[in-house]
Amino acid sequence: MRRLAKIGLGVLALAVIGGGGLYLFKARQPANAVATAPVSPTAAPRFEGLEFSPADLAEARTADLRRAVRLSGSLQPFNQTVIRAEVAAVVEEIRVRPGERVKKGQLLAKLDTADLAAKLREKQSNLDSARSTLSLAEINRNKAVTLTQRGVKSQTALDEAENAWRTARANVAALEQQVAMARKALNDAAIYAPIDGLVAERFVNPGERVAVDARLFSIADLDVMEMEALVPARDVPQLRIGQPVVLRVEGFGDRLFEGHIERINPTAQSGSRSIPVYILLRNGDLSLRGGMFGSGEAILAEAANTVAIPAEALRREDTETVVYVLQDGRLQRRAVTVAIDQTTDGRVGIASGLAAGETVISTPGLRLNDGLAARVAGR
Repeated sequence: MRRLAKIGLGVLALAVIGGGGLYLFKARQPANAVATAPVSPTAAPRFEGLEFSPADLAEARTADLRRAVRLSGSLQPFNQTVIRAEVAAVVEEIRVRPGERVKKGQLLAKLDTADLAAKLREKQSNLDSARSTLSLAEINRNKAVTLTQRGVKSQTALDEAENAWRTARANVAALEQQVAMARKALNDAAIYAPIDGLVAERFVNPGERVAVDARLFSIADLDVMEMEALVPARDVPQLRIGQPVVLRVEGFGDRLFEGHIERINPTAQSGSRSIPVYILLRNGDLSLRGGMFGSGEAILAEAANTVAIPAEALRREDTETVVYVLQDGRLQRRAVTVAIDQTTDGRVGIASGLAAGETVISTPGLRLNDGLAARVAGR
């Protein structure tokens, strides 16, 4: 009996242990359940929204913006002239050198006047003789008129006297012109500056014989400079006479020179289809020189101290121009008014709808919605 009791107790103990093992197995592996990894109570919840990299965003900032057309070209004096010889003669004296400043009417050089003076004397002598002949012809004509009226001379004699007088008078007039030309030639032997400026070039030296129309000097007035810029035909309709221009010139670093559009050529060049535009610049300190290269902008529009964002941040939705602002973890759709676009640095100015310091989505092509949750990656 005692042995049977021990066996019974052993069977009961095995049953209890076996039942406990079955309970534990069933608790870990429920029927038809899919095994999953245990969830850590400290893991961050998954973010449901859009994440942007810093490169996708831009901060709205106040700036001075401008829309402009690019211009470049070579600078030349607006007033410049080449002085040429009016007479053929030997250069007797030169009073200026290249680089010297001259005034209008200043004597620059003298040509030898010996031959010119002799020609003038010859023409003047011929004129004096012709005037004496004219005086005699006039006396004979007056006598012929009187005698014809009295019937002493015939009409034929009067006609001859009249013709001689007319011929003598025409001869005097012709010789007076020759004397005037000879006197002018003598005066032209003295070379004067026609404008204020600097002597750019001197083409002759004392002792040389120059021909008529030979180059003597080149004078440039540097007070006003002109730049010829070739502008594509598509940009010309945006330009107008008097439009301000800001230029940088090689050799002057960041110094700016202000000018304006003086003229616009009416026709395009046949090869490039570009249209010459002429810009005038004041050069009061005479620092600019002919042949220097300048580049700059013709200012089409300006907006000072305006809210500026990249042009890529603008979106066209229906009939509105909008931007999307990232604020407090969500996107806000904002309708904005553009103050200036197509600026030289690629930004646009916003007149209303956006404040400086706000962050906008600047990456185009993304599908965005108002109120959508959003954040910057890693933050």
